[in-house]
Amino acid sequence: MTTLTHTKRILVPLELNETGEDLLYYAGQLAHALGAELYLFHACKTADLTYTQQSSCIQKLRSFAERVFSREFKSSKVAAPFDCVVRPGQVSDSIQSVVQDYQIDLVLMDAGTRANNGLNREATELAAVVMDLVSCPVMVLPASIRYRKLKNLVFATDFTDQDQKVLFRIADLAQQLKAKLTLVQVYGEEERSQLCSYKAAMLEIEKQLKGRKVAFRLLEEEDVLEGISEFSEETSADLLILATQDNYLMERLFSTNYMKTMAFHTRIPLLTYRQHKKKPCSGCCVNCTSKQKQVQLQTVHQ
Repeated sequence: MTTLTHTKRILVPLELNETGEDLLYYAGQLAHALGAELYLFHACKTADLTYTQQSSCIQKLRSFAERVFSREFKSSKVAAPFDCVVRPGQVSDSIQSVVQDYQIDLVLMDAGTRANNGLNREATELAAVVMDLVSCPVMVLPASIRYRKLKNLVFATDFTDQDQKVLFRIADLAQQLKAKLTLVQVYGEEERSQLCSYKAAMLEIEKQLKGRKVAFRLLEEEDVLEGISEFSEETSADLLILATQDNYLMERLFSTNYMKTMAFHTRIPLLTYRQHKKKPCSGCCVNCTSKQKQVQLQTVHQ
């Protein structure tokens, strides 16, 4: 029997402001639900940190967290145990080493601001950068979202292009949360000829995950990303999960076009796992195809 992979350590990059308070409150609830420890990370934006400055920054971060937790969790006593980590420079300068040093299982980030319909370009760009830098999953929250129990998880995937290790990590997370997991593949009209292979792959994954609380769906939609969002809304998803090779799909999901339509995935958390793909995303992703051509050209010139 496969050993469950539990999420035990959550890293939360924080700004010591109102947005940081919202993120910290969510982090406390999520950590409690998972039985995980919190590591609160603040980048001090200075070129260097002396021992005295480091101690001062840690104390400010700890006081900020204790103030938020004492206010938000006064009655329920939900706040999880936490430790504080500070580094000089920007978040992107040191988050990779922090994740490695503290053996982090999940990074929790904010991607919004109260002033912009739940999304902020600078915040989403930072989240996309972090996804490229770290090997662990990254969870991105829309602004001002209040925690609700994660009971219904939707994993938008390609049944024919699975990394078994990532698949089981996602299934383990759902089990840890005591949540239902739905694997959905949304495909375009031009992919109808591949439907038999999609169904066969889906049945194979169903066998692998037998005994778990998992559902499977195949949906044809004109626009794959809109289809994912509509399915998430119809099924009242609490969390949308993606397993991607890079941050390109996340950038598309939070592009200006999708922000204007306020697609459902911009109103629930997005969780991304790193997965090496055997084929371009959705079979036709321009970004992946371009990268493949670059690799081919490099091979020819070597």
